[in-house]
Amino acid sequence: MMNDPFVKSQWQILCEDLRRCARAIAVSEEDAEEFARQSETFANQEPPDRYPGLLRKTAEAAELAVQWQQQRGEETPTDAGTLPAQAGTEQTHAEAVQTHAEAVHAHEEEMIDEASDESFPASDPPSFSHAHA
Repeated sequence: MMNDPFVKSQWQILCEDLRRCARAIAVSEEDAEEFARQSETFANQEPPDRYPGLLRKTAEAAELAVQWQQQRGEETPTDAGTLPAQAGTEQTHAEAVQTHAEAVHAHEEEMIDEASDESFPASDPPSFSHAHA
């Protein structure tokens, strides 16, 4: 049973990132369906309960994405420099990586801001008193 909220949130993020990779890497409908099936199988497995297990699952997800990329490399995409993106637009791999990095950074900033807001009373300096001088 997963008890660590950080591991739980990172597991959910990992599974969603793998789903996005599946959509971005696929060059055909057949690939998209197969990659989606594989990413759902991954997401539906028993989630890790501790951080080392999350790291192993992250490595497994990366391996799966590399396999998809290698499979895609064996096929001939319609435009070798682009990957299909959502809403019918095309996005280069570098743009997809940049978009993902920006989303991760925004999420991390949000988490830091939330933690800061929640710890505010504890972060106030101790009051000054002549009795303790």
